[in-house]
Amino acid sequence: MKKLMVIAAVLVFFTGSAYADVAAEWNFYGSARVSTFYSDINDSPFVSGNPSTENFEEDLNGNARIGAKVKVNDSLTGQFEYGAKDDQSNVRLLWGEWDFGVGSLGVGKHYTPLLMPYSNQVYNIYARKDGDTNMSLFGMLYGKREAMIRLKFGTFQIALVEPRTRVANYVTTDDSSDYLAGAVQTGPATYLYYYLVEEQPETELNMPGIQAKYRLDFKMGHLNFAGGYQSFEVLSGTEEYTVDSYVLALGARLNLGKAYFKGNIWGGQNVGNLADILVSGSIVSSLAGVNGGDLDGAGLGFARWSDGSLYTDLGGAGGLEKGITDNDALAGLAVIGYEIRKGLYLEAGYGYTRTELDEANSQEDDAETFYLQSTIFLAPGVFLTPEIGYCDMKQSGQPVITYYGIKWQINF
Repeated sequence: MKKLMVIAAVLVFFTGSAYADVAAEWNFYGSARVSTFYSDINDSPFVSGNPSTENFEEDLNGNARIGAKVKVNDSLTGQFEYGAKDDQSNVRLLWGEWDFGVGSLGVGKHYTPLLMPYSNQVYNIYARKDGDTNMSLFGMLYGKREAMIRLKFGTFQIALVEPRTRVANYVTTDDSSDYLAGAVQTGPATYLYYYLVEEQPETELNMPGIQAKYRLDFKMGHLNFAGGYQSFEVLSGTEEYTVDSYVLALGARLNLGKAYFKGNIWGGQNVGNLADILVSGSIVSSLAGVNGGDLDGAGLGFARWSDGSLYTDLGGAGGLEKGITDNDALAGLAVIGYEIRKGLYLEAGYGYTRTELDEANSQEDDAETFYLQSTIFLAPGVFLTPEIGYCDMKQSGQPVITYYGIKWQINF
């Protein structure tokens, strides 16, 4: 046995040395991006009291980046990428991939299969300094960049993805300094209640998220089919409540000469744990730090959780019964573009999102946005994108945003 262990150790040593002697090819790249925009916001979520505001914004985009693609050999590659979100370095990508002939195995942090990047919208509607929106949250299917293990066979991919375990939390408290107050009207009396927004209930996870996508190519474009599912438990004493999330999506691109048409439609249940969506203007300004205190988690596509304490305190006369209420969502976008000449493009797009809690007498919450832009190349890798656009959170008292400006970008 000892001899076998010594032989194994020697083999590992020499194998490792052999790989270490291989000179990998490192191809570095970067993208510097700055946005200069004027915005006119009615019921602004960025200012106390939600007044109407007009602002000029000049920011380093959060998706400005620097990274490298690495090639060890024809079957082993990698990539890393750092961004500048909130003017601080953050890991956007850290990825290794092994091509084993009939397919490839990828490990690390990368874009999940729930991605259909059909829009080039550049203004960031929902949070400042984040960078190009691309209609994420407002119609584009975007599952973010997550840790995952992915198998890819041609244009089909399937992945085990790091799950999100979040709900819109609803409990009662006596300390109104930490909570958002509301009221329940029952007969002649009004009872105060509070939404707990800083904390999440205890959860139990028994499986990773599962996501898949298949692209069907044809001469003039392609079709994309995607889906995802995940499940976790909310724990309350000895009781468990299941939160199931799923997304189904269809996307397409059609090229007609110098014109192109792109779009996707997607929806599902409790989609916030799989892909980004936003319909409630009250949480626009806090979306970048959603884990630190959004004011309406249901507006982000999360299931609603209630501990039942308010319902009990009011003797069943008001509040919410204990348990999970699922959140149904629908989203989509349509984009049309035209290449006027080499290095000069026009594009227009429209996006729509909607969520609704799955309960009697619930009301849907929706939002829409559209934009018109031109991409102008001044030299290879050097371009600017003038854009004008609009976003309406639609419900009374929620923001209406009109904006115009330019994104400046140099890729190197």
